[in-house]
Amino acid sequence: MVLMARTQTAPAPQLNFLFADHLVLEDSPTRDFYKDLLRGWAHKNNNTLAVVQGFTSLILMNDDLDENIIENVQQMRTSSLHNSTLSERVLAAGGCNRITPQRLNLLEFLPLMESKLIEICRVCGANMTLSLSAKAVPITADVSRFKEVLVELVRNAAEAANKGGKVELLLLAPGELSPIGEGRIDLVIRNSGPVIPEERLPQVFKPFMTTKGHNHFGLGLTIAAVLSGQMKMRLGLASGDGITTAWISAPAAI
Repeated sequence: MVLMARTQTAPAPQLNFLFADHLVLEDSPTRDFYKDLLRGWAHKNNNTLAVVQGFTSLILMNDDLDENIIENVQQMRTSSLHNSTLSERVLAAGGCNRITPQRLNLLEFLPLMESKLIEICRVCGANMTLSLSAKAVPITADVSRFKEVLVELVRNAAEAANKGGKVELLLLAPGELSPIGEGRIDLVIRNSGPVIPEERLPQVFKPFMTTKGHNHFGLGLTIAAVLSGQMKMRLGLASGDGITTAWISAPAAI
């Protein structure tokens, strides 16, 4: 259900946010070189994985295989698919995605995203609410990449919340968080649950850092931060008093 956000829903200004400004990747020949390197590696890697997936599929078509062989081949196929996903996420974390800025009306866009975000939370056992300020103005963003940022942040919040925990996505009015003269619109995603220890907070945007087990790549917050920077947004994180808060500060559309 979409609710109208009120001023008191904004995070307290005294929260100590850690911003991922160091992950803003400036255009340069050096950056172009590493983007080409990553894209080339991903292409070659995916070609190899496609061969593995093709041959394992052919092997599994043999009905006379020993059960142990079937299990091993299935593990090979699963690992190759897992690696394909990793390649895509490394490209995103490396700033290789192309950005096409356009005007985006969040009052229309966020309700369209609501069911997907609620489902992400439901799978993790968390409940989500969406609150919108009618005073919010459109922002400048790449629609598909901004969607990725929201999905990464909401999934991270839902996984961090305890079973039955709460995730809130708030679209705030101009000036409610960022100074109104900066021409920015703020979104806040916060979740209940264990806080991030102060000594670990500086590590949260580092690639492959995770406390969620081997099934997680540890790239979600890195991808969200890099994509945000590519769209001229700021992404900050704070944690305390049983609440972890992600803050997206996006440029208002001119």
